[in-house]
Amino acid sequence: MYLFDHIVHFVEKPENLLNRTKEMGLYTVDGGKHEMWGTYNTLCYFGLSYIEFIGIFHNELFERAAKKPYTLHESYEKHNRRNGFTRMALRTNSIEEDAHRLRQLGLVVYGPETFSRTRPDGSILTWKLLHIGEEETKLDWPFLIQWEERDEIRFDELVKRGTIGSHPLGNLRISEVVYQVDDLHVAQKWADVFGFTVEKNHSTITLKTANCNFTFYKNLQEEEEQNKIVQVVISGANKEKQEEIEGGLYQFTVGE
Repeated sequence: MYLFDHIVHFVEKPENLLNRTKEMGLYTVDGGKHEMWGTYNTLCYFGLSYIEFIGIFHNELFERAAKKPYTLHESYEKHNRRNGFTRMALRTNSIEEDAHRLRQLGLVVYGPETFSRTRPDGSILTWKLLHIGEEETKLDWPFLIQWEERDEIRFDELVKRGTIGSHPLGNLRISEVVYQVDDLHVAQKWADVFGFTVEKNHSTITLKTANCNFTFYKNLQEEEEQNKIVQVVISGANKEKQEEIEGGLYQFTVGE
């Protein structure tokens, strides 16, 4: 089973999001550095799912990372470092088996590889990543992540560290990630590969998971707005509102 893990949102200076999101009613913390990629982040958690506001602190290291196919760094580079939503990560507990199965399905697979991040207190967090893709694909596939510890242990530790905290805006969760595409067949393909439940109507396809929905809209009018994440919906807010942060649109809704 695959769960929604996090959204990668590239921004100019992640540290600026600490105050910006506080003004919005969100709880965001300093995440630390990815020394091997030349990036750093701030994190906004909703349970174990989160938004990663990520930026570059070492351009040479980042450019080296961006040469690796199907990584989020390559995605950011090929879109001319356009800030906003870049990729989505799915959480798995069977990443080695996933790699074998996805290769059998004909996808190009890199990994799994082990990576780490240095927290502000100097401690090291590790995880495994699996990057997948296809030649000529217009929409980047999600990448897979497997954390070092079990979910319940990781949750307790994140709470104790103060990484997960209460949002003044309400009891929030990321309920939907919205994609705009030029061909809805990509949604069905993701459903087939990852085993998502599918809900269709005349203009959209929604893929349902245990903790988040992924909705695909067809748009043939604006080429630059095709084949990308265009909105993240966060439910449970105490008031309806919309916020834009450096190319990323967040919709806050009341109720579940």
